[in-house]
Amino acid sequence: MFRVLEINHLTESTALLRTERPQVEIVAGQCFSVGVPGSGINREYSMYSAADAPYLDFLIKVVDGGCVSPDLQKLNVGDTVEIDGPYGDFCLKEDAIEGRHYVFLATGTGIAPFHSFALTYPKLSYTVLHGIREPREHYGSNDFRPGSYIPCISKNYPTKKSMRITDYIRAHPIDRNSIVYLCGNRNMIVDALELLREQGIHGDNLMTEVFF
Repeated sequence: MFRVLEINHLTESTALLRTERPQVEIVAGQCFSVGVPGSGINREYSMYSAADAPYLDFLIKVVDGGCVSPDLQKLNVGDTVEIDGPYGDFCLKEDAIEGRHYVFLATGTGIAPFHSFALTYPKLSYTVLHGIREPREHYGSNDFRPGSYIPCISKNYPTKKSMRITDYIRAHPIDRNSIVYLCGNRNMIVDALELLREQGIHGDNLMTEVFF
């Protein structure tokens, strides 16, 4: 069991949950199985914090009819949570962290592993394309290097036309030497992968983590 250190409600449906850190080796991009004690149900969440931070941060978005996320959002400082892990290999290639440019494509809370990458590897060369519905969903955008974070806002505004990640990629083709990571909505990933392959990105340089 691990104590809740902080919970910050970013929007009506999304909160940042900070907990004590397990004393294990953690690599940026990994995820943890998180749940409320006694519920018998856990869900996997990508780490949002730096790999070497003295705590764990997660972005928790309430899922309609969800068995875990609504209870996690109701936690208070001092409550406990079940945390197992880390798991997964949605991590950067150790031999390509320096000298290569990364492009991170995310929708919503799929920004979590990329936020962890940026905090963990301050010298990393990267561009973030973040698909969101409205500006207030640009979670942690100030933590990215200036000029590297590009919001793709799908909601129309009187002074700004909507733009999805795929719209941006069509207008600004990705350099074929980039390493591209995609995390979030399945539809975005499927559509973006098709475009990236058309633009000459080799399959070995495409890494995905799909939200079901």
